[in-house]
Amino acid sequence: MKNIKYKEWRLLIPDQLDDEMAKSLFDTVQSGNFTLRSILKDTYRSQVKRISVFDKDLVLKIPNEKNTRTWIRFLTWFRTGEAFKNLKGMQLLQENGILTSTPVVAAEKRSLGMVVDSWLIYEFLDGQSCVDLPSSHQAVVSALNYLHGKKLLHGDPQIRNFIQRDQGIYTIDSNPKKLGLTGFDLGYEWAYLRKSYPGIERFYGKINESKWYRFAVQFDLIDRKLARFRKKIRAFFKSF
Repeated sequence: MKNIKYKEWRLLIPDQLDDEMAKSLFDTVQSGNFTLRSILKDTYRSQVKRISVFDKDLVLKIPNEKNTRTWIRFLTWFRTGEAFKNLKGMQLLQENGILTSTPVVAAEKRSLGMVVDSWLIYEFLDGQSCVDLPSSHQAVVSALNYLHGKKLLHGDPQIRNFIQRDQGIYTIDSNPKKLGLTGFDLGYEWAYLRKSYPGIERFYGKINESKWYRFAVQFDLIDRKLARFRKKIRAFFKSF
């Protein structure tokens, strides 16, 4: 991927994208001079829009929380910003033969070495969410198994982060990273997928027999109980 400086921003783009086209895409998106097709998500954490730019069907993602929280800004002194990380993640998956969104441009603006604003665009995937497609669940398990076989973790393997398109399973909203030193990371990914769609574990096969998987399931249950307890404590003190 190429990292180019443009105006007060840094742009990260795939090698095959022309620099001038990348700058034109940046100018159009940054100025808001695009066609809004729909709002896919709008929360304090992120804003995701389906847009059209130069007849391209794209997704614009703005990581609101990562752009504004002071502590997260501080951490970008030492590590990659969210938009760049997302685009690099898509590229990494593609390089490993994993079906995913096609990256286009990520843009970030830094002040005093910290990311203070960022966004990214990638091609829109016109597929069907596997949440409402039980017939795809065995293929989802196979897709996650394949990703793990490449020594990578998904990062957020909820069932909604898999899409079926043209009979293939696409991995989306992933934050791929290398496997940890123990089997806990793998076990936790399977436990997390199970939590997002109870019953999918019937396709797990030998994974159900894994000690790390069974440990991760129990760990997750305890962690959720602790989270509910912490929430009640915070609500109690706020009542005064």
